[in-house]
Amino acid sequence: MKTLAIKQNQNPMAIIFISILLFITLLLLNSKRISGYFENLEEQKEIDFKKRTNLDLWKLTKISPGITMFGSDQFFYTKSEFYFDEDFLYIIEINKPVIKHAIYNIIEVTRTPYSLNDRRIWKIIVNESGNQIEYKITTNHSLTTNNFSNFLDKVNENNDSVVDSEWLL
Repeated sequence: MKTLAIKQNQNPMAIIFISILLFITLLLLNSKRISGYFENLEEQKEIDFKKRTNLDLWKLTKISPGITMFGSDQFFYTKSEFYFDEDFLYIIEINKPVIKHAIYNIIEVTRTPYSLNDRRIWKIIVNESGNQIEYKITTNHSLTTNNFSNFLDKVNENNDSVVDSEWLL
């Protein structure tokens, strides 16, 4: 009587190849569902932002970076997000009221000698009712976005403000 022996040492590359092929097939079969999820995620983000801040996300320009790969910027520096529009600078923190400063009340925007994750740390000083409020932020200025340069241009329109002029375009 012959017995069938099952190979114990099957080719591991074949198993990996089949697993990858199965994964790709599942992705392709669910592509509409996956793209719908990400579309709804953006809409939900906008709705949540509107509920939390009473501001329209698409009318604001963000000047602080988003969350890094592992969220390290939340733990090391600031949890605030900075936005601006034609008239105001907005500082938004989760579970806190929105702080709003008029652009013309910003008296200084200068670079500090420090950086975090290869992003320059900037100092923004706002004069509100005779009190100077200082914020330090890292920017999202990169080759793909010039939001911070636009912010510097906007602040520089005020003749009483000091802006690090070598960064103006």
